[in-house]
Amino acid sequence: MKKVAGIFVLLFVLITVGVVSAQSGVPGSGWWSGEQVQNVGDSTASITITAYDSQSSAEYVESKSINVGEAYTFTPLSDFDTMPAGFQGSAVVSSDQPVKAIVNVTNQLAGSVGVAGGKAAGQYQGTDGADIATTLYFPLAKGDHYGKTSSFYVQNAGSADATNVVATFSMTNGDVHTYNVPTIGANKMVVFSVSDAGSYSPSLGDQTDRFGGLIVTGDQPLAGVVMEHDTSASVATVLNSTRGFTSASFDMKAYAPVIKNGWYGRFTGLQIQNTSGGLIDITVTYAGTGGTCAGSTFVDSTTGVADGTSYTFIHLGTSGTNFPESCVGTATIEATGDFVAIVNEQETTGSPKAGITYSAINDSATTTKVSVPLFKDGYYDALSGLQIQNIGAVATTSWSATFNCTDTSSGTFTAISSDAKTGQIDPGAAYLFYSPSGADLFTAGNPFVNSSVNCAVTIVADQPIVAIVNEAPTVAGNLDDNNYEGFNLAP
Repeated sequence: MKKVAGIFVLLFVLITVGVVSAQSGVPGSGWWSGEQVQNVGDSTASITITAYDSQSSAEYVESKSINVGEAYTFTPLSDFDTMPAGFQGSAVVSSDQPVKAIVNVTNQLAGSVGVAGGKAAGQYQGTDGADIATTLYFPLAKGDHYGKTSSFYVQNAGSADATNVVATFSMTNGDVHTYNVPTIGANKMVVFSVSDAGSYSPSLGDQTDRFGGLIVTGDQPLAGVVMEHDTSASVATVLNSTRGFTSASFDMKAYAPVIKNGWYGRFTGLQIQNTSGGLIDITVTYAGTGGTCAGSTFVDSTTGVADGTSYTFIHLGTSGTNFPESCVGTATIEATGDFVAIVNEQETTGSPKAGITYSAINDSATTTKVSVPLFKDGYYDALSGLQIQNIGAVATTSWSATFNCTDTSSGTFTAISSDAKTGQIDPGAAYLFYSPSGADLFTAGNPFVNSSVNCAVTIVADQPIVAIVNEAPTVAGNLDDNNYEGFNLAP
């Protein structure tokens, strides 16, 4: 968390009511966002969020107080009442206590926002002020790759205009495309995709020139988000999102808490981008947590990955991976040089195919405490799954998750999990909280009485841990899936 003159700072992109796509950006209309801000400090936090219009000098300000461990959701339904329909921009959160935030972007119809038939939803972390940099890294960039395109939202986190921002796309077939990004005002953002590069002219048949990695450089510190979507759609139904990396995330080891191969109709792709400055070899060790591979380990590897490029392990069937079919597990990624990585998950059948994206957590960032700003149990027809991976050398003997919740019928409550009931987490393995209203997992009984709650969660353990939150509708097909990474905190 970056602290400036006693103020803690977070940055993120905002997309609100009625956005219509141009050449770049999410397709269709009705897009809006909610920002869930959690107080991870030790006293009540005074929060101010300032939204900056990308097309004008207009700014919109909201302020709230948030109790320790709790969270507040800013939305255009309850906040920013002077913000006009069609606003698209970015935001900066400032606080007198350390805070973490996630952003949910959707076109789901809710009161005066969204669009009829809108089902798309994506989530991503707000960027800590300590993680901004003049170079951003995105392991996966698509340009109408099997109907999917990646749009990149880049925010100027500096105090002056960013006048020299360059996006370099390195495609899987070796093609390189460069886009000179227009000037970005302080705190504002722009959006672009590989199709904005003048040299991008992919073939009709070969898909290897339609996906690769992206590096963005600038003359001011930057923050960035990628949103993967259908290339075109009058009403969008799918959206994947995660934030870009900086050198603060470089490591030779990282963790991915969820990997799937044909698990309930889902598979994953693990994209690893070389940031080392030279060639690297990569090894991925999987620990099976469910299905045919539970309790077993498997290994994939590759050699000679070039600097700046990405390599993808696809967990679909038996071709190209040793991770078995009908299996879910975790992954530990190791390389001979620095890298960053993401996991892309998608349905194997159906149209459109729902999916999610999350960032692998680098080893040097891991701790024994994790913050999760948003967890739902039946809240507005959504359920969250909280996957907690033990990345320590031995099993956890003491760990707990504290849920600070708002119940739609009876107010607020706090629930603390009992490791006597949840059990230990073995090294490399994971524990899943899913629909806790249906299980007795807590020290003082189960307070999830009506299965309609919105929570902020703090997890502590006696071993290093990482966590992923996956959100899905209670009725299949009602809304797109979405997810985000938990925030590792100093214990």
